[in-house]
Amino acid sequence: MRSSSKLRFRLYSSCLIAALVTVSCTSSELHRTAMSSAGGQRGGFDEVIGQHARTMLDEGRQTFRFDTFGSEAYWGGALQLHRAIAGAKLGGVGPGVSPKTALAVGLKVDATALPATLVEQIKQGKVDLDDPATTVALLKLNAVVGVKGFINEAGRLTSIGLTCAICHSTVDNSISAGIGRRLDGWAARDLNVGVVVSLAPNLQPIADLLRVDVPTVKKVLESWARVASTPCSTRTARPFGPTASRRAP
Repeated sequence: MRSSSKLRFRLYSSCLIAALVTVSCTSSELHRTAMSSAGGQRGGFDEVIGQHARTMLDEGRQTFRFDTFGSEAYWGGALQLHRAIAGAKLGGVGPGVSPKTALAVGLKVDATALPATLVEQIKQGKVDLDDPATTVALLKLNAVVGVKGFINEAGRLTSIGLTCAICHSTVDNSISAGIGRRLDGWAARDLNVGVVVSLAPNLQPIADLLRVDVPTVKKVLESWARVASTPCSTRTARPFGPTASRRAP
């Protein structure tokens, strides 16, 4: 009888130990599975966050480079600057603005926006940089840094707007002076804003804003050309006083 009790005790003990081991193993497996699942979810969520950040950067870059914030209503609608750029032959006024002139006043051309064949032609000197029609063609390609052209169905330049990049981007001159890959965030310190604005056929809105006459506006704008912006500052003659100077951003 005593021997039978010992046998049952050993049997129960063995079963209890086996049960405890089984529960322990199962719990460990469940814990590993749960941790793995949580880790996978966490990794997936991190990827969502990363993708969202990349999307925001891409959208921000597009806004910085190409969003005019409606400024075409002023530069094109009020000042009619696009007409001076196109020239009389293309439905505007005056001789027009050639790429050579645009580059001379500090505007830049984004080479990455150009077809590869056109880049090669520029390198070989086969593109007419003295023709305003070439400037309009570059605007159609969104290749003029900081300047967005608005083109109608007939291919005519109907307005222009300015973007953040006009003052806060330049190029690396990898193709030629003023033509290359964009360098966003670099100050456009050789941009002669006075010459660019003075080309506008209608400066009366500026005169009205400043409460001076148009000749005075032209005098101030043209003074920027005479003293040519240095790498560190933009200078202009005040209408009734000495030259003013401000460091470019």
